[in-house]
Amino acid sequence: MLTKFPAVLSKILIPIIASIFIAACGGEDVTATHVPVSADVAQDSEYARELPIWRYVNSGWVTPLGEESADAFSRDLRVAVITSDSEMLDFHREVVSKRTNGTGTTLSRPKFPASVVLVAYLLWLPVQGDPLSVIGMEVEGNLVEVVLELEEDAQGRELPYLYAPMTMVTVDRSDLPLNGTVDFEFKLAGETLATVSDTLR
Repeated sequence: MLTKFPAVLSKILIPIIASIFIAACGGEDVTATHVPVSADVAQDSEYARELPIWRYVNSGWVTPLGEESADAFSRDLRVAVITSDSEMLDFHREVVSKRTNGTGTTLSRPKFPASVVLVAYLLWLPVQGDPLSVIGMEVEGNLVEVVLELEEDAQGRELPYLYAPMTMVTVDRSDLPLNGTVDFEFKLAGETLATVSDTLR
């Protein structure tokens, strides 16, 4: 009996070990679950749709030349569409920067002629914080709606003089209408305060 026991035991153990090994390694009845790749792609696509088409270039306070006669209590919006290095130089000659926040990185973002720069500034306000910004942009046909926001309760110490709060952003030319004249409507507090048309050439 003792000499036959190992043989009998091996006949019992081998099928058991084999079944355990098959279950561990997987078989026809074993299924694997995973997150479909399409779900990740859909999430990335949704994130891409939420990204704005504009990028920050500069903001702060400026003094435009030739506007000295403007009413100190006015809220006149001035805008510009810039499509070349020469137009950018002309803008900076006519609109003098006083207190701005752009860095070397942000100021180098426009790459003409592949970029279009949009600028808006508001005459006049007491200098405090960085109150004017672009918060929305929508392209519909040859109309581009630029939504501005003016922070009424700007943070920081108020200074005893008036400048014009300014915001500047850049948009890839490929994200704008390719043919014909493009109309840019600049809105503040739900009202269109300025419109400018440009062929972007």
